[in-house]
Amino acid sequence: MNTSLETGPTTGLSKEYLLALPKAELHCHLGGCVPTEMAARLAKSHGVEIPESAVRHGGRYRFANFDEGLIVLNAVTSSMQTARDFEEVTYESLKVAASGGVRYREHYFDPQNHPKLSYPEMLKGILAGAQAAEDEVGVVSRIVPAINRELGGEAAVELVREIIRHPHEYVVGIGLDSDEKAGRPSEFVAAYDLAREAGLKLSAHAGEHGNPDEVEEALDLLKVDRLDHGYAALEDAELSSRLAASQLPVAACWFVDYPAWEVPGRIRDHKAMAAAGWNFTINSDDPALIGPELHDCYFDAATQMGWTVDDAERYSLAGLEGSFADSPTKDRLRAEFEAELERIRPLA
Repeated sequence: MNTSLETGPTTGLSKEYLLALPKAELHCHLGGCVPTEMAARLAKSHGVEIPESAVRHGGRYRFANFDEGLIVLNAVTSSMQTARDFEEVTYESLKVAASGGVRYREHYFDPQNHPKLSYPEMLKGILAGAQAAEDEVGVVSRIVPAINRELGGEAAVELVREIIRHPHEYVVGIGLDSDEKAGRPSEFVAAYDLAREAGLKLSAHAGEHGNPDEVEEALDLLKVDRLDHGYAALEDAELSSRLAASQLPVAACWFVDYPAWEVPGRIRDHKAMAAAGWNFTINSDDPALIGPELHDCYFDAATQMGWTVDDAERYSLAGLEGSFADSPTKDRLRAEFEAELERIRPLA
């Protein structure tokens, strides 16, 4: 499989068109957006050691599986220790994304993974980077603090309380991430109830590694507004039909979790999601850590799923509609997306 700009998709849609296609990304971890060179510099300045298993090669990290990838991710995020670090990572990641047609992105970030920095300090850095990127390249971004499920339910409640104590219009929801094996959604009901009462939108990673019960708990107990990953629901016909009927946004990621370096990525069963009628969006997850950036995911999706112009436009708008942006922001961006889709149609 080749997702390079030089090759482009084989569906008749041009690479120029797919690159220009306005995109909204809903599932992207800030800690997975740190380029290897930046991570090395930050790690050195803060005395953090990135594991030797993450040998840099071609601008990407190297690791064999999901668990090893989490070790690398934790080391990279540990190298972000000042508000300025967060500002720099946010700004650079949004500039790169904008060059591939991203007009809106929601960044997940895990405050609990940065114990040397307070939540307000982290937030200050992210907001500064987001504003600078919006001013310079026009990309709009919002923030979704994520609960590290490995730390348990009580810590999650305290994190949500801290988020509520420091509200900001750009902080639009909460998420739940890290290793699914370490904490079921049922452990975080109190935290999600608290966030819902405060008016925050709710998402959660569930069903990434083959357990449909994770998805069911996220729906029934956490009452999420959007589901992250969700793939295991394909193994349960009733659950899959439920997702299709509800049209709950599913923020899927095109490439598999943490592939071996030699394998560019293997496709999740997105064709089955589409055939089942799911309302899923395409996202990069961790573009610097795993790769590739979102526009490459769109190139490959067009190839693998045989997109038409109508398909490309539908996925473009689905990302925006599934976002946690407020109504005025969403209305403004929808108008901009529709105008841009009309303008670039001749490029297809």
